[in-house]
Amino acid sequence: MGPDTILGHLGAAVLIAIPFLLVYALAFREIRRRRQRRAAIDALGNELNDLRKEIAAVSTPEVPGRKTAEDLGPVAAEGSAGAGFLGVAEKRALIALMRRARSLGADAVVEVRHERPTDATGNVRWKPGVVRLSGRAVKLSPERHADPSL
Repeated sequence: MGPDTILGHLGAAVLIAIPFLLVYALAFREIRRRRQRRAAIDALGNELNDLRKEIAAVSTPEVPGRKTAEDLGPVAAEGSAGAGFLGVAEKRALIALMRRARSLGADAVVEVRHERPTDATGNVRWKPGVVRLSGRAVKLSPERHADPSL
């Protein structure tokens, strides 16, 4: 076998190996992206759990078992994420809503609702991947009221 034959076989092997290496590199990149997304979602969940220890967020007019001492006013927040990640957008919106309420000195956010985004004329405008939440920031009284169902 001469050098030309060896180089010819080596060239063919490289041409066969390049697509496999490319596919491997793309698969490795996708695995890394998924791990990064999972880590970001876990970080959002941890942040939300930490905030829930400081401030409550409920869809009802009152926090169960607690009396409202002062209404601090309405609060609203938006969260966004890529297409197909509305759960992430909702977590981001809830975190922002709870932070805004906490900055007002609130102990809870009551009447938390999804809002429909509207333009200046009142027409509903849907934004893909965006969640808007609103509620009322309240200060809770230190005493708890008894639950009549017990």
